[in-house]
Amino acid sequence: MPGMRPNRIATARVSLEEWPVEPASPAEIDVDRLGRSLDTMCDYVPPGRSLRYADWIVRYAQQFGEDPFLLGALVYRQTLGTCRPDYEGPYGGLGLTDIRREMYADDLRDGTLRYRVRQGGRWVDRSVRLDRFPFAGPRLRRAEENLYFAAALLSVWRDQHATVDEAFTQVPHRHYVSHFVWGDRVRSDRDEDRILTDRRRLLYHYGAVGAAEPLRRLGVLFGSPLDGAPRVVSSGLGSERDGGHRSHRGVDLESLPNEPVRAIADGRVVFAGIDLPGHQAHRPLRRSQYDSVGDVELGAGGRFVCIAHDRPEGDPLRSCYMHLRTVEVEFGQQAARGDIVGTVGRTGMRSSAAHLHLELHGRDELYDASQVLRGLIIGDPDPEI
Repeated sequence: MPGMRPNRIATARVSLEEWPVEPASPAEIDVDRLGRSLDTMCDYVPPGRSLRYADWIVRYAQQFGEDPFLLGALVYRQTLGTCRPDYEGPYGGLGLTDIRREMYADDLRDGTLRYRVRQGGRWVDRSVRLDRFPFAGPRLRRAEENLYFAAALLSVWRDQHATVDEAFTQVPHRHYVSHFVWGDRVRSDRDEDRILTDRRRLLYHYGAVGAAEPLRRLGVLFGSPLDGAPRVVSSGLGSERDGGHRSHRGVDLESLPNEPVRAIADGRVVFAGIDLPGHQAHRPLRRSQYDSVGDVELGAGGRFVCIAHDRPEGDPLRSCYMHLRTVEVEFGQQAARGDIVGTVGRTGMRSSAAHLHLELHGRDELYDASQVLRGLIIGDPDPEI
C-alpha cells in the first residue's frame, strides 16, 4: 500500500510458530451479546450504537460468508479502539474499518468488483456485485456502508489470497486479513496479529471462549495480565531508558488505551497510587484522589498497582502494573487472578504509545516476566534484524 512502511523490528518480534490455533466462532450469533461485547471493548460509543454495529456486522458477515468476530475486530483495531464511524486513518483509509478506497477504485465500478485468481494453472476472472451503496468516500464514513464493503472485501481477499501470495513477494503471514490492510503485497504480519488478538478478546467478552489456561511457575498459578492471550512483549527487562541512564525494570506489552489490566495471580494489593519524580517517590492514593494529581506531575511509572503473591515455598512475589489510565483497586484489598486492577494508559510517559508495563519482583531480584509467563505472553523484545 503506498505510503505504508513496515516496522521491521516489530515484524521480527514474533514468529508464526508462536501463535496458537485461532478459536472458532460460534455457529449462531446473538446480536445483543455481540453488541455488548463490542461496547465493552470500544473506548466510548453513544448508547445503542454498538447494537446497531452488531446488527450490521452479523447481517453483512452472513451475506458474504465472513466471520462476524473478525469484522468486529477490524472495527476496533482499525480505529485504534475508538470505533468512530468518521475515523480517518493515517494512510487515507476511511470509516469504521479504515477502508482505503484507492486500493479498489479501479476494479470496483458500476456496482461490481472484478478480480482474478489462479485456478488449475490459468487465470480466472471473478466478480462480486456490490450495488447496495455507492463506493464513495462520504459513504465509507457511514457505519452501515463501511461494514457492508468491509465484509465484501474480506470475502474477496479470502478468495484471492492464495493467488496474490503466489504472485507477489510477501512477508509470511497466517491470515488473509493481512491483505485487507496491505493489499497484494503483505509487508508485515503484525497487523494481522493485532486484529486476531482483538478477535480473541471479542470472543472472550461474548462468552464464546474462556480466559487463557493459567500456568504454574515459581510455585504460583499465573494468568494473563491482558485479555486475548497470548500477548506480545514489545520491550524487555534491562533495555536502556533515558539515553542509558537507567534500565528497564520490567516488560512492556502491546495494548491499546482502556484495555482492562488483570491481576496475574491471587494476592493482596500492597500499593495503589502514583509514581512521582525522584528516587522511590511513590504516593499511595484512594480511588477518589487520582484526578487531584495532574499527569504532567507524574514520574515515569505514572499510576500503578502492586500485588503481593504468597508462595508455598520461597519468598513472596510482587507484581506491579504501571502507566495505568485508571486504578480500580485499593490498598489492602484481596485480588483474585483475573480481577481487573486498572486499565491501560500512558500515565508517566512522555512520548511512547499506551501500553502495559509489568514488573515481577522477588525479595532480592527482578524476574523476567516474559519468561515466567511464557505462553501467555510471547515475542522477542529485541530481535536481531
